Amino acid sequence: MNEIKLIGKTLDTMLMTKNDLKGVPVDARTTYRFYRASFNGLYFCLLESIEEENHASIDNLKLSERLKNIVSLPIVFLFNSLQFVERNRLIDRGVYFIVSDKYAYLPFLVINSKSNTSSHSPKKLSSVAQYILLYHLQKYNLNGLSMTEIENKTPFKYVTISRAVKNLLELQLCKTITDKDRVKRIYFEGAAKEIWDRSLRYLQSPVRHKVYCDNIISDKPLTMGNVNALAKYSSLNPDGTTTYALNVRSIKELQEKYNIIGPNDTDGTICIELWNYPPLNQDYVDPLSLYLSLKDDKDPRIEKELETMINKLW
Repeated sequence: MNEIKLIGKTLDTMLMTKNDLKGVPVDARTTYRFYRASFNGLYFCLLESIEEENHASIDNLKLSERLKNIVSLPIVFLFNSLQFVERNRLIDRGVYFIVSDKYAYLPFLVINSKSNTSSHSPKKLSSVAQYILLYHLQKYNLNGLSMTEIENKTPFKYVTISRAVKNLLELQLCKTITDKDRVKRIYFEGAAKEIWDRSLRYLQSPVRHKVYCDNIISDKPLTMGNVNALAKYSSLNPDGTTTYALNVRSIKELQEKYNIIGPNDTDGTICIELWNYPPLNQDYVDPLSLYLSLKDDKDPRIEKELETMINKLW
């Protein structure tokens, strides 16, 4: 095994013995090399593929669940490389991994090193905080703006924006600086891709619920979402079902605002996604929100085109 570094420090590794691996299934021992690894005094079991790497996150998750009780250590997979979508899929399913010297997802190290952190710290961004972050990454650079100036650019009120910025601060995704006039201004540090990668674990699908219908009659412009929006940003063919993204809080509100023909929860020529925040774009939902709404889709074509779409942004 080549030397592996985490945040500039070399990872200590030692090949595990047969005695260490008592109870480990034979298929696992013939597929992986097992190392006892330590970082800052914390130990875990590192698995290095002997032959071809397996990036299937379901298989990794099942194996890690089987092994962690046998070896009594957190299970971490070592990869030479991972595609963007593969990496995010592993994170979503809670599979720990290291990608050579490039990337690591080891939340148990953070948990142990920050044991005094308040248990009330948020685990996800609120819908408004997510909107503001995605707005900064795709629509307008918000660095240096006050809460009032952000209010003038977004559909949210000052108090709501202040709470969202607090949420971003708690997750260390931005910072604020008070200027000489005692006006608080927001700053996102780093390039767009760096901010996206850092925030991804805190982001959620904007879709709260789906409603199907035969037709929707509206004098307001509607925003295309789902596969048909992805077809706009990639080489994927449009889907037979037209999907619209609407920022409404409930089916009742949807029916009050729009003329819905034949609403139901199962099928129809039109799918309406009820979003937690307003779509950032008018005609088609923005690429990053679209990614979040489709990232759990298991269709290989969609996974591939999502990766292509994201790579084009950076």
